[in-house]
Amino acid sequence: MPTITGDRYRASIRDGRAAYLDGKRVPDVTTNPLLKKSVDWVASTYDAHYSPDAKRQNPMYALPATAADLRQQMSFLATSDFTAATTAGCMTLREILPELGKIDAAYRERLARFLDRCQNEDRRVATAVEDGGIVDAGKVKVVAKRADGIVLRGAKRHVLGASVVHEILVVPSGAVAKDDAGAAVACTVEPKSAGLKIVNVTTAPRAEDDRHYPVSREFSVPDCYLLFEDVFVPNERVFLDGETEFAATIVDTLGIWERARSASEMADRAELVLGLAQTIAEMNGVETVEHIRNKLSMITVWASMCRAGWDRALANAKTTAGGTVRPDDSAVYATKAYGVERYNDMLSYLHDISGALVLTVPATADYDNQATHKYMEKYLRTMKGVTGEDRMKIFHLIRDLSADQYGGWKKVTEQMIGGGLIASRMNALDHYPLDQVKAKARAAAKIKLA
Repeated sequence: MPTITGDRYRASIRDGRAAYLDGKRVPDVTTNPLLKKSVDWVASTYDAHYSPDAKRQNPMYALPATAADLRQQMSFLATSDFTAATTAGCMTLREILPELGKIDAAYRERLARFLDRCQNEDRRVATAVEDGGIVDAGKVKVVAKRADGIVLRGAKRHVLGASVVHEILVVPSGAVAKDDAGAAVACTVEPKSAGLKIVNVTTAPRAEDDRHYPVSREFSVPDCYLLFEDVFVPNERVFLDGETEFAATIVDTLGIWERARSASEMADRAELVLGLAQTIAEMNGVETVEHIRNKLSMITVWASMCRAGWDRALANAKTTAGGTVRPDDSAVYATKAYGVERYNDMLSYLHDISGALVLTVPATADYDNQATHKYMEKYLRTMKGVTGEDRMKIFHLIRDLSADQYGGWKKVTEQMIGGGLIASRMNALDHYPLDQVKAKARAAAKIKLA
């Protein structure tokens, strides 16, 4: 089956799913003014890669077999909507099929069929990992078993894009104790399933004229809280049910491309921050002021190191036992940890370079209004070749990206991917080739290797 168009995608998710936003049921996620922003972003990726050729498939479903394949897929994910990364992450579960089959051949066959269906029908997947509450009741658990399937109850949080995809992959949040076997469940659930409620939070702009929000008007994805109220899951959709020893393996495998996309995006974002800082410094006429140059130099070092970290992740890519080439885990985690840890400082420098107009520059509509247009142009232009509108656009981009609702959401989300800063640091340590650096230390100390 060929790839599908954006319009076919839109039609495929008009299925009566119980989506909620701002305390109200959303009858159609494709027409809701806020959720439509996310739907349109996903649809744009579909349209960008549509082909009537039945043999052609979307790049997100391919597991890279060479370093060149890996670079191509990472480039694709960096320019695609966020659900492309979560879907690509699901495809990595093919790596665990042999191991899963040792537990139960039926599990392996069910998961393989699910992955094949997503690939063949161009279906998007959101991953539900983190438990919905701190107390035990917050976990999604099997509360009943039937001959034809299982019944789930509980909650999952931070499920990006759950209301705008075709499938939700439910997995344990990590290792599961033997006496908590009900939580060791992995399965797929359709968003329209009876008993499933999807509560949405979105950074999509609520303004009638959203030109003031150049980033969030196009690139918002809903962050969802999933409420499972006795949701029935047929056996054919279940590929782990009570086998606690395998719970952590699934979630560890699942996050590979999500973490990699985050590190890749950190490198791109750091360069964008530097570009905005240099551009607005010149537009403000302060690019030669010493303290401005000092701040620009610090952003430059940060951007250079984020890019170097991601380049290292690609250069040191590893081939798994299953033949998939993936970025070096230690470099991915290190890039994320370093980039996020310095992010707030870099934005502070950007804001200091920009000045208060980041928050107070008038809206695009004020520039268009004939009563105020000539004044906007007169007082906002500062240099030859740059209009007042140009300067307004840069200010709007900086604010939306870093000093408004979307900017705050993005900062916290990027920080939390992979378990937060401490988890990123610990994983960077755990995946680093320590034997090599210990050997260097011994050689420097002239200690003979045993």
